[in-house]
Formats: sequence, structure tokens, C-alpha cells
Amino acid sequence: MSTNYNDVAARIAPLQTDEQARLAVLHSYAIMDSGAEQVFDDLIALARTILDVPMAYIAMIDSDRQWFKASHGLNIPGTPRDISFCHHTIQKEEVLAVIDTHKDPRFWNNPLVTGPPHIRFYAGAPIISPEGYAVGTLCLSDTKPHDDFQHGAALMALARQAAALLELRKSLGVQQEAIRLAADQRDRLWDNSLDMMLIARPDGSLVAGNPAWEKMFGDVPSDGSASLINFLGPDEARSPTPMINGQKDVQVERQMRASDGSIMYTSWTLAREDDMIFGIARDITRAREAETQLVHAQRMESVGQLTGGIAHDFNNLLTIILGNLEMAERKLKTGQTDKAKMAIANAQDGAERAASLTQRLLAFARRQPLSPTRISLSQLIENLIPLAKQALGERCRLSVRCEDDLPSLHIDSSQLENGILNLVVNARDAMGEQGDVALVATHKILDTKSAKAEGPDARPGHYVRLCVSDNGSGIPPEIAEKIFEPFFTTKEAGRGTGLGLSQVHGFVRQSGGFMTMKTALGEGTTLSLWLPVEKDGDHNIADHSEENDSNSNIALCAPSPDITIMLVEDEEGVRTHVETLISEQGYNVIAYPSAADAAKALEAEPQAPDLVLSDVMMPDMDGYDLANWMKQHFPDVPVILMTGYTGGEVPATSPHSALITKPFSSDDLLALISKILSATLQDG
Repeated sequence: MSTNYNDVAARIAPLQTDEQARLAVLHSYAIMDSGAEQVFDDLIALARTILDVPMAYIAMIDSDRQWFKASHGLNIPGTPRDISFCHHTIQKEEVLAVIDTHKDPRFWNNPLVTGPPHIRFYAGAPIISPEGYAVGTLCLSDTKPHDDFQHGAALMALARQAAALLELRKSLGVQQEAIRLAADQRDRLWDNSLDMMLIARPDGSLVAGNPAWEKMFGDVPSDGSASLINFLGPDEARSPTPMINGQKDVQVERQMRASDGSIMYTSWTLAREDDMIFGIARDITRAREAETQLVHAQRMESVGQLTGGIAHDFNNLLTIILGNLEMAERKLKTGQTDKAKMAIANAQDGAERAASLTQRLLAFARRQPLSPTRISLSQLIENLIPLAKQALGERCRLSVRCEDDLPSLHIDSSQLENGILNLVVNARDAMGEQGDVALVATHKILDTKSAKAEGPDARPGHYVRLCVSDNGSGIPPEIAEKIFEPFFTTKEAGRGTGLGLSQVHGFVRQSGGFMTMKTALGEGTTLSLWLPVEKDGDHNIADHSEENDSNSNIALCAPSPDITIMLVEDEEGVRTHVETLISEQGYNVIAYPSAADAAKALEAEPQAPDLVLSDVMMPDMDGYDLANWMKQHFPDVPVILMTGYTGGEVPATSPHSALITKPFSSDDLLALISKILSATLQDG
């Protein structure tokens, strides 16, 4: 029979069971097959004072054998592991005591029992490393059975002392090895090299560094406590010494943090000999900076191309606008009012095209203010089918498939509609005389692995994937890589600005999604919009019909001199135009050139206007600041903001009532003013 004695060992971690890791810890002590050492012999002598038995030993348990570091009463260096008692001892963190091996079914026919050394009694305690791995045992044996064993606690205490001796021996070995290696390597090249030289273990722990290394990263501690990991830069998460698959040498680049905190880039040549890594590193920070400057120069070249494209298109549009206005002026002088009206209409068309070009540029740059609402993509596509068919014409067929129960989206519906139509038109132009265009919407969930496979812009999450596919000729690789660049187009002059796809790309990214493209020559093209699903994951679309009905039943407020509108606009020409427009409509207008002036006037004479109409981008105090100021001082006064460029996303906390984008038509501005005033009066 056997008896187990539980005892709590003083170590850092609980007993670990990973055999490969256990063997790695054992071998890190470099004790296997080493010579006799008095300190371990002394432990055996102490163990025999506990119980006067003929055999006592310290065994190290390797993968296939037990080897005796110290022993008394044994004339063998070790035994196979599969017949050893100690193999069983290291499976638990307590003493294993076998009172009579002839009565224990695990051992009665063991060769060590039936033959020399004829073990009838065994007591062993595991030697456990600070990491929690049992690397060996401290044991007592006898050729005669015993009645019991009452000394488990004492045996465990001695096993802990054996573990402490192993750690001390390892620490001393690291120091001695560092001294020896430093003495061998610090010759003239070691001391005088401008390149950094280093000796480390495969796990990254530092053994020695040359003066160039210490100048950059500080002294290398002699106790082996420092690791290369401590010096890796914030963007590095890989192994510090990437010796894999038996590699003997490797070249790598690493971002590293110097002792003064600065980040540098190093090019390493690493070579392995036995259990040591020898490395030589060169500082390539300046080379990296030169690469960065080159990339910056290339970006500036792209900006130059972008500027040139903008200048070309705007100059054409300005030519249309200015030429037709000059013509209208001449025709009016000669009384040709019909031709003057035609010229003015042409100028207005050119101005609207210029406004559209600006909106496309802002969408590409993700600076276009969006008005996201909660929508059903299936419903949006269904409503869009007639327009899409009209854009395709009779020569192209359209098929639509939307997955059942698609999640709702929080997105700017008008921008999405424009984007889909843009992709449909592009598909039409890619197919020649006839072809098929497919719109397919599905719900997709991307984990980290699948997101990485979709491309660098993809992020894990829930998406609705909207694919627009054609069976055209496909896109050559040299063109496909430029397809989202602004002003890049394969269409002949006059048929496209090259901003369509870049606009869609910018809108999708601004909405939190991304775009992908699959194309091959002769196999057509599929462009996919990955649109993020609302975070609450709701698959149902709320019915807003009552809200819409109530808004439609609001009686519009008629203009009156009794209604005061405070106009804030720093651009004098715009301020004069808007002031004249709303004054002629019949409102009382008070105009200010800045938000600060407006706030100051209201503080001096706190007579609240009925409505505030303000520009967004103004010095010192912008439109959002003014809206917040009005909310604090005059919370019932609505604020309409006008913007030509917001500089980014509209702040979610801005309390304005509406946002209108410049350039706007007179009718649109007056209709919005009337709508906001009417809603305010009804609420009041």
C-alpha cells in the first residue's frame, strides 16, 4: 500500500504539467551528467538522518531517464524513466511514500523491486522549480518494508533546499559564463566597433554587450536579469531572437528603445552557437528617415497631381460660369433677355457642377459632413431599382438579391444611394454593348483572421456587405491598384472626372466601413461596400411614419418683420447675400461678422432672436461654440448652421437644430428657415 503526505512548497507558481516546458526548465540548469558537488552530497546525508535507510539519492528526471546527481547506497548512475519510482513522484506536489512495494500494484513487479537494488520501501519528494515544474526528486529507499512513514514534511523541506541549490547554481553559472564570454570576446573589434555587439540566450536574456551597445542601451547586468524584450520599441511584438526551425543565422530589423527613451531602428545579424546567440546590429535610423522623406515627397507629388486635377476642372467650370455671366451682361444691354436667361442658366449649371465637384472632393477626403439615419438597406435598394435600371439602359440586365432579415444600418442614405448608382454606372461602362449587373446584400461577421484576409482597411465586426458585380472585361492589375485615386479615370475626356470611386471610397470609410475589389481580366469585377451594422445589433427598423406624418402636418410659418433672425457670417459677400435674401423675404435681420460679436451683443442687450443662422468655420468662436453658448443662455432659440467645410465630423454634442451645406439655393435656405421656425412655434 502507499501513503501520500501533502505539504505546501514555497515557490512562485503551482505545479505545472507541460512536459516540454518542464524539460526546458530542467535543461536550463545544465546539471545533467555534471560532476559530483558537495552541497548535494550534504543534502543526501541530511536526508539519511531523517530515516536510517541504506539508500538515499537526488534524481533528475529527463525525457527518458532518471539520473542521480547525488546518491548513497546505489552503484548505478541512473535508470530508465519508465521503471523509476521518481517518475510517479514528479506527477504531484506532495511526498510519495510506498510502505511495501510487494503490496503496491504499481511496483510489485518493477525490475528495481524484483532485482537490484531490491527496493521494498520508497519515500520521495518532488524538487519543484520556482516556475512550478518538478525537475527531480529527493528520495529514501530500503530493502525492507516499513510500517509507516511520518517524515513527509522534513523530506519536502529538504527538496525545497535542493530546488534552491539548483537556482543558486544556475545564477552562479550565468555570472561565470558572462565573465568567460566577455573575456574571450572583448578584443579590439569588440571594444572599438561602431556597430553594437551582443551575446544573449535564445530566450532573449542578455549575457554581454560591447561598448557600442552599452553606450546606446546601458550596462548589461551580470545576473542575467535583463532581456532584449525590455529594449524593443512599442511597435515590436515578435520574438527578440527569432531562431526557429533550427536556424543558425538570421537577419532582421527591429525597432528599439534606447536608454534615453528615443526610438531607433536597427538591422541585426544573429548567429547561434549551442545555447548562445551572437548578434551584430547597425543603427539604420537615418536610412529609415530618408525613406520617410521619400514617402513624404511621393505624397506631395500626389497632392500636386490632386491640385492639378482640381485646378483643371475648376478652371473649366469657372470659364463656363464667368463666360456665360459676361454673355448675359452683353445680352441684357442689347435687350436680348431670352438669350441672357439662357446664359444665366448655363452659368448656374456650371456653379452647381462646381459645388458637386467640391462635395466629391470632401467625400474623398472624409471631410463631408454626413447626416446618418437608421435605414433598411433592403428598402433603400428596392426604392433605387427604377433609377438603377434607367441608368443601365435597355442593353444591360439588373439582378438584385438581398439576404432575409438584414441588420439595420446607421448611415447617410443619400450618400449611399449616390454611391450605389455610381458603382452601377461604372459597371455599365465596363461592359460594352451589353451585360449583367448584380446587386447582392448579405450579413457578414468578420473575426480577426477573416478581417486580415479582406485587406488592410478591414476591421473585425458585423457588416452588411453590398456587392456590385459586372461580367465585363475586368480591370488590369496596373489600373486596379489606382482605381480609388482621385482624378484617375480610364474614360475618354469629358466622360468622367475620376472622382466617382474615390468619393464612394471616402464616404464608406468615413461611415466606419471599407471597400474591397475583386477583378480579373475576362472575368468581370465586383466592388464590395462593407457597411458597419449598428452596435446594438437590432435587426428591425423602427417605424417613423407617425413622426414623419407629424412633421408634414406642421403649418409653415409665414415671414414677418416681427420674426427676428440673427445672422452670423464672417465672409462679407456671403453675409450680404444671405441678409438681402431673408430681408427681402420679410424677416427682420440682425447681422454680425463673428460669433463673438453676436454673443457680446446679446449679453449687452439680452433680447433673444427667434432664430440664429450662423456659419461654422469662423476664427476664435466657431458655429458649434455659438450653438452651445445659445443653448446655455437662450435654450429655446433654434440654431441653423451653414457650412462649406466642417474640417471633420460634426460634434455629436452640438445642439444646433439643422445643418445646411454651402453652396445652397435660396429656396432651400428659406424653406429650412420656415420649417425650423414652424417646428419651434408648434413646440412652444
